Amino acid sequence: MDQRRLERLLTSLHNTDSSTSVLQRICVVCVDTTALDGVGVSRIVGGQHEMLAASDADAARVEMLQIELHQGPCLDVVASFRPSLEPDLTSPRAVDRWPGFARAALESGVAAAFAFPLMTGGVAIGALDVYSTRRGDMESDQVEDALLLADLAALAVDRLDTSTIVQGVELAAEPVEEWAHGAIVHNASGMVSEQLGVGVGEALLRLRAIAFATERRVADVARDVVDRRMRIESWSDRD
Repeated sequence: MDQRRLERLLTSLHNTDSSTSVLQRICVVCVDTTALDGVGVSRIVGGQHEMLAASDADAARVEMLQIELHQGPCLDVVASFRPSLEPDLTSPRAVDRWPGFARAALESGVAAAFAFPLMTGGVAIGALDVYSTRRGDMESDQVEDALLLADLAALAVDRLDTSTIVQGVELAAEPVEEWAHGAIVHNASGMVSEQLGVGVGEALLRLRAIAFATERRVADVARDVVDRRMRIESWSDRD
């Protein structure tokens, strides 16, 4: 996973309106970073498909079309665990796949629809859906940003029914309770907190985000910080 990309997206999340939910903020950042027109997040639990957040009212309406019609890219990615990329909803392929959704989305002004799975425990629990009013494929950087934001959304969705949200960007790859981490993590969190002038909670968040991005244990990242093999940069230091 691209750590620089993660840092850039986390910085964007950090700079969004903290009074809104983290999923809402992920949707807003996804619109900004992909330069497309609408984003929604939904999940399927116990066979029930529900919308969790959207970047705006128009995106919310298109999300609801998928739920009402039982068609659309979200359902495809939950079934396949793979992104669903449809650059032209007027194409025979799109009409064959989603006859009701393709027509209704076009009537709502959406010309292309893309979805990225929210993966947790090896299972797709929902999707990050990206909508465009223009036909055409997403560029590779747009796809990479959306994939990573879908991973972050999966972390947030996986924690919806718990109270383990940390101040700051409010994402968690591992439990945030103090008893869940060893001394090396506490030491590293203290060092990062003092170095960046942030709370210990946000410092711990940074450690978890880096661990998530590099597919390492938080304790291993923390050990690198304590041994000064890694320096954690300030949110504001990123472009």
